[in-house]
Amino acid sequence: MKTDAEAAPRRARSETRVRALRWLIQLFLLLLFALLFGRVRYGLSPDFTDVFFRFDPLVFIVTSIATRTLLVAGLLSLAVVAGTLFFGRFFCGFVCPLGTTIDLADAVLRRKSPPAAAWRRGKFLTLVFLAAAAAAGTSFVGFFDPLAILSRSLALVFYPTTSHFAGLVSSVRPAVFAETMLALATLLVILGLGFAAPRFWCRNLCPLGGLLGLASKFSLLKFSFRGDCRTCGLCEKACPTGAIDSQHRKVDAAECIGCLACLRACPDHVIRYAAKLAPQSLDVGRREALVALGSGLVAAPLARSVVHARLQGRLLRPPGSIPEPDFLNACIRCGRCMKACPTNGLQPAILESGFDGLWTPRLVPRVGACEKNCNLCGQVCPTGAIRNLPLEEKTYARIGTAVVDRSRCLAWEQDRACLVCDEACPYNAIDSRNETLLGTTLGRPFVNEAACVGCGLCESRCPVDGPAAIQVFSMAADRRQTGWYKTPEKARLRSCGDEPQEDIPSGFIQD
Repeated sequence: MKTDAEAAPRRARSETRVRALRWLIQLFLLLLFALLFGRVRYGLSPDFTDVFFRFDPLVFIVTSIATRTLLVAGLLSLAVVAGTLFFGRFFCGFVCPLGTTIDLADAVLRRKSPPAAAWRRGKFLTLVFLAAAAAAGTSFVGFFDPLAILSRSLALVFYPTTSHFAGLVSSVRPAVFAETMLALATLLVILGLGFAAPRFWCRNLCPLGGLLGLASKFSLLKFSFRGDCRTCGLCEKACPTGAIDSQHRKVDAAECIGCLACLRACPDHVIRYAAKLAPQSLDVGRREALVALGSGLVAAPLARSVVHARLQGRLLRPPGSIPEPDFLNACIRCGRCMKACPTNGLQPAILESGFDGLWTPRLVPRVGACEKNCNLCGQVCPTGAIRNLPLEEKTYARIGTAVVDRSRCLAWEQDRACLVCDEACPYNAIDSRNETLLGTTLGRPFVNEAACVGCGLCESRCPVDGPAAIQVFSMAADRRQTGWYKTPEKARLRSCGDEPQEDIPSGFIQD
């Protein structure tokens, strides 16, 4: 029978192989996340590209609470919760792509883990804050969910930048510079927190980590010490999440992400992973929890009322978007719809719909119109904020109405022949009629408001420099939670057209 001294090298090699296997799993899943993100584009099938979000229990729970509906697409996330109750917080240590990105950044920074701090309760308090705000009718999950943060960073920062330098786009548009820089700053702050401690975000702030950490308190399998530990403290120094208290020979299951660093650091191999049925208590003060609860209840109404940027009816949502309050709660700001938009017309909002509308998609027709033969934004949305409508049905989902500004129109103001908007409209909603002004008879554009769906193609093609002479406003937008957009009347107007109506509603444009 081999002695402990003879068996030690074999155990060390085994633990090294297990640790290497963990890194391979992490890097494979991070690469898979990036590859699935890369498939979110026009011309490719979006099937299974949202699989990571479907296994995200934080998005499932908070969105379901905020929208008062069951997010069916997120039911698979219950498998992650069940797995956590058995294996512990494995998702954070092996699956989470943002966690892997943080590990890679920490490997460069090479910071040692400090003693466990009391403010690691922050992730549980953030979870309470999100749940309270959702119960009050506002979802902030898109600001804190790790998958949404990484996906948004890829969509708003890395994809546009790499596309620009690869020559796929001609320029980086300054119109979205602020939103892009804000998304980049968020990611850099999360990675830069590694200067304070490894996995700082995961151990102190991540609400998904808090949710899974809470479940880990009741997990069947846990790391623990054998009785012959000599309390050298090496395992505690190696732990990136501060889960180990070597003096008291305890491993906090809520903090442990199963990274196996302790096994490699322990010279005596006294740490084991085995069944332990006794649940652990949660170290969160009642006063702190009440503060987080109250903050969530107060933040919910403030987010929509304190700050707004006035667009005078120019906030255009993608076709198929559910009504605005539910849309803001269902949208997790992942940026997938913007990445998928073939014309790049979907751009991130800042404060056009209040603070909680930050990074939500809005159509900017001057950048790119809504392509008639594309319904990809609804297909890639992981939460149903944009309904997955059949292609024909999507063309009847009205997002606004085009309005001619006669003071800028070449035909109206300068008596120049211009039929660009009429020729560009794919819905037969613009008609050029002969009108005589100051003795000059010329074809001048009129908008059929009943037939217009607000796609913005007329605005994007308008040859006038600066703001277009025809612009889409959100008036008469048709946004439904359920039901169909196509009606017999809409189909009739689409097939034969109708007499154009006055295209300058009162209160919008003055001659």
